[in-house]
Amino acid sequence: MASRRRDHVPAVALLLTASLLVVAACSAPLEPEPAIEVVPQDGPFDPLAITITGLGAGREVRLVATTEYDGTAVSSHATFVADDDGRVDLATDAPTEGTWAAADAMGPFWSMVDADASGDAALSADHDVRLVVSAESGELAETVVERRGYGADVDVQDVTEGGMVAAYAVPAGFATGDPTPAVLVFSGSDGGLSYARVAARNLAALGYPALAISYFKGPGQPPALENVPVETFLTGLEWLRAQPGVDTERVFTFGVSRGGEMALWLAANRPDEVYGAFAPTGSANLLCGHPNFKVTAWTLGGVAIPCHAFSPGAVPPPEALVDVGAIVGPTVLACGTADSVWAACPLLTEAMARFDDPTQVRSVVQEDAGHFIALAPYQPFSLKEGVSVPAATHQARVEFWDAVEEVLAQARQ
Repeated sequence: MASRRRDHVPAVALLLTASLLVVAACSAPLEPEPAIEVVPQDGPFDPLAITITGLGAGREVRLVATTEYDGTAVSSHATFVADDDGRVDLATDAPTEGTWAAADAMGPFWSMVDADASGDAALSADHDVRLVVSAESGELAETVVERRGYGADVDVQDVTEGGMVAAYAVPAGFATGDPTPAVLVFSGSDGGLSYARVAARNLAALGYPALAISYFKGPGQPPALENVPVETFLTGLEWLRAQPGVDTERVFTFGVSRGGEMALWLAANRPDEVYGAFAPTGSANLLCGHPNFKVTAWTLGGVAIPCHAFSPGAVPPPEALVDVGAIVGPTVLACGTADSVWAACPLLTEAMARFDDPTQVRSVVQEDAGHFIALAPYQPFSLKEGVSVPAATHQARVEFWDAVEEVLAQARQ
């Protein structure tokens, strides 16, 4: 009868083989767990780098960011496909769909929907943002990002001296022994102090003292942008220049929209007091009053300053043009081509042509951006405007504030 033969393997060999298998298993690289890496980056208002790792090549994942503004829950989301290394880098990888469309590490923050909060409290409050990555199998990774408010490390005091309606913002622990560039801040046709106070906080958060002033709609002030005394601004300049730690050779003006024309006018007509100007969505023409364009917007010594009743195609009279060539220091202008408030980009183009030294002026011209460029970036406020594209307005804010910080840092050297 034929026998069935079985090869005999010595027990020692079996033990050795098993040991080698155990060693091989222990030494084999383990698949990394999914993780969200968040790294601070240099730049105004602390941008971040965000990378998702350990996903597996080609895996589709969804990133959701949630937080609260003024007690209202808001969120953003996007879907990505991991690269061959199982990574998603938000700075270089565009979502396949989501609340933002282009590669942008800060997309989770500025693209949040239903963020209707506004004002000083919402813009300056610290808040936690929860980031969650998930796939069809469920949640893969999460982390919490602590975002500092844009006024969290700033001291603000109300100022009423000289009849001013104003607020003075300085960095916490401001060293008055080191002369520092300073900024006089005011808003546009909205009037009052609210927006100017926010902008002053932003500037102080970058390390620079800033005096926010109201020039109409405040107590004892004109109720509209009509016959506004330039002396209001001169009083603010005098007070700011007298503060300890302010470099009187490097004082800037910062005016938004209609305030932009006065920011430029002050820099051009008071070069001994004003070094340079920031005039986002502003004008280098002195326009007439608002809403009554038949009267002047500005007076000096009780006398009306010549103005231009702006309308498409109208040529401003020479006396209404700001002599921007007389500005001694740098100027930053900005506009969006989808501005729904007025023709900010044609006004910027007209202003640029009249600077004697083009190297002294920087311009941010953003296609499809709206009017509200001067708000600090990375927050989801005032991005929905007419036919403008929120991502474009956000990008204009980033570029404008990059330019502001660079100009102020150079003035500090």
